[in-house]
Amino acid sequence: MDSRVENMEKFIMRYKAALHAKLTRQEFATILGLKPDSVRRRRLSVYHHSGLDLPILEDDESTYIASQDKMDKYNKHVSFLKKAKNSFTLEETTDKPQKKRYVITSAQNATPIHEKFFASILRYCEEMDAQLLVIPYRYRNPSSIWSQTSKDLDYWDARIEPYLQDKHTKLNDHFRLVGHIKIQPTAVSPLSGFDGYTGEDSAVFGHPAVELKTIPTPAQKFPKILSTSGAVTVPNYTDSKAGHKGKFNHSLAALIVEIDGDRFFQRHVHADESTGAFFDLDTYYTPDSSSTGHRVAALVTGDIHAEFHDPLVENATYTKDNSIMNTLQPEVWAIHDLEDFYARNHHHRGNDLLSYGKHHFGRNNVEESLQISADFVDKHSRDGMLNLVIKSNHDEALDRWLREADPKTDPENAAFYHYMKYYQYKNLHKTATGFQTIDPFEFWCKNPESQTGLRRTDRTKFLRRDESFVVKDVEIGFHGDIGPNGSRGSIKSFSKVGPKLIIGHSHTPGIFQGVYQVGLSAMLNLEYASGPSSWLHTHCVIYPDGHRTLIHVVKGEWKLES
Repeated sequence: MDSRVENMEKFIMRYKAALHAKLTRQEFATILGLKPDSVRRRRLSVYHHSGLDLPILEDDESTYIASQDKMDKYNKHVSFLKKAKNSFTLEETTDKPQKKRYVITSAQNATPIHEKFFASILRYCEEMDAQLLVIPYRYRNPSSIWSQTSKDLDYWDARIEPYLQDKHTKLNDHFRLVGHIKIQPTAVSPLSGFDGYTGEDSAVFGHPAVELKTIPTPAQKFPKILSTSGAVTVPNYTDSKAGHKGKFNHSLAALIVEIDGDRFFQRHVHADESTGAFFDLDTYYTPDSSSTGHRVAALVTGDIHAEFHDPLVENATYTKDNSIMNTLQPEVWAIHDLEDFYARNHHHRGNDLLSYGKHHFGRNNVEESLQISADFVDKHSRDGMLNLVIKSNHDEALDRWLREADPKTDPENAAFYHYMKYYQYKNLHKTATGFQTIDPFEFWCKNPESQTGLRRTDRTKFLRRDESFVVKDVEIGFHGDIGPNGSRGSIKSFSKVGPKLIIGHSHTPGIFQGVYQVGLSAMLNLEYASGPSSWLHTHCVIYPDGHRTLIHVVKGEWKLES
């Protein structure tokens, strides 16, 4: 868990105990070793990041030391809250619904629904035998043009009332709908503070901004996915900084959840603001009709690591008749970390056991490992589809090896090393700011030394570092390991860049303020993976209208079969 999130959860728990014990702000500050004003700022920070509006502690500057009776109540309640968190039980649970498909969205009080989006959702539900669930949330907006004359703002459009779901509901053994928690719609990170709330179960929370993150779970267990839903109501915010940011992040969207026994599949759909229509996989839903067989603009697959690609993921993504590639027919296939470079990975230096294993079990030859990656691209290339190889840190391990290796101590790869260095030197040229030569991996794919290289070079484009590639106004040229100004990359650091992005690298899928991050396609138990993991087999799709969705491969399947 992120240390900031963990610290916030601890503060919330202690603040609730202080309320229970009726501590003043000054007394609570003394317990925490803070100044009273710091308690106020932390309470506001909780509200800003999670939307949780904690009641204000009373002020009393006459004493800063709590009585023994108050301290006993405080400590007892802290212990109670810790136990409640560690042994999570549902207080508000309805019986499990019986449908196999659900469309989950949210709606703001005293605010009109988007008529056409609502109609398109009903069209989807009718055709796919799905159940609509709408999580209600509240927001007081004194400047709203729809609520100025309303005496009672605690109402929702009558047409969505039959679908309102404000309970904590289990859709199957591993997925929950959290309907009883109302998150402030202007919260910057609406999922903040909920990492441990649902135990090991995945969950969806009602909120107009679309966010998704995976929470690390013990090895061999499916990572927990927390998501927000998007909204079916139109934007309705105050004329303030928080209100304008809330409006900017407002998404006419819903989460489709498909139940298959103890498995579930989930993906977001986003509506066109003018027509209310949306894409789900290869089908386009409008208020009046639907049509199928649409090609998606791009498929950005989770980090490949071809030497260790998971065969179940390969089958679900490319091979079987109803695979993702066969169903969606992408115009662009974007590839992150194609090459793992296991043969001479710099992280293995000094590891005698790995060196011995590579030597004795045939994992020592650099060019042979490159051929595995080239064969993978050739195997899954399609007519009319561009293969886009995004420059990634594992691919760049070849560049680093060529800079740092000593061929005199590596007879297995000496001839290949000198072959590559010769062409690097031969093609070196001056630029306006320095020097540049061939990209080693691209050059080898087109000019192999003793292997066959890449056969489909005619439909493959290799991006260089920081080279832009835009599909439907979405930038997909960044791998994600290097962030703004050379900093360490993360989904949150890329959210500050500006344009809509899709990145890879961390193997942990996510959605945060316009940035989508894919997972991986390789086996989850890679050699360097240790501890609780948030890694997931996840790809990203760009639809013809520019909207995006994450697709998760679970136990060799990626959607519920009709």
